Amino acid sequence: MIRSKGIFHSHLVVKDIQRSLRFYCGLFGMQDTGFRDGDLVFLKTPGGHDLLALNPEGIGGYPGGGAVEVEREHGLSGVQGGMSHFGIMLEGREDYDTAIATAPEFGGRLVSQCEHGGLVAHAYIADPDGYVVEIQYGTGELPVANS
Repeated sequence: MIRSKGIFHSHLVVKDIQRSLRFYCGLFGMQDTGFRDGDLVFLKTPGGHDLLALNPEGIGGYPGGGAVEVEREHGLSGVQGGMSHFGIMLEGREDYDTAIATAPEFGGRLVSQCEHGGLVAHAYIADPDGYVVEIQYGTGELPVANS
């Protein structure tokens, strides 16, 4: 069996790169890595190992480079394409409440929120292109089923 280190990045086609940078950097504190693949911008979570690639209008990537999928991504901004959402783990309840309250200031909107038996609180926030980001707080550990 191949041993995986986990999902290392998500790639979003966005309509307006500056608007998306404001949302992800402003609301979630992500940072621009400074690495560019043509027009693609890569963000990371401070102290984390994740990457979020933002592709303006699906035309990013160096011509002749590895981004051969660019043509199929053109114009897909905001189209979920079968992807329901992706999640961002926050440090605590205060960050969770602040993210919900301030999402509109960064071009986002609350889609829904709920709690499961008082154990897990999570909310869904749409970004400026309509991609849905699930937020919750805690360890991110899933409960282990009894065998």
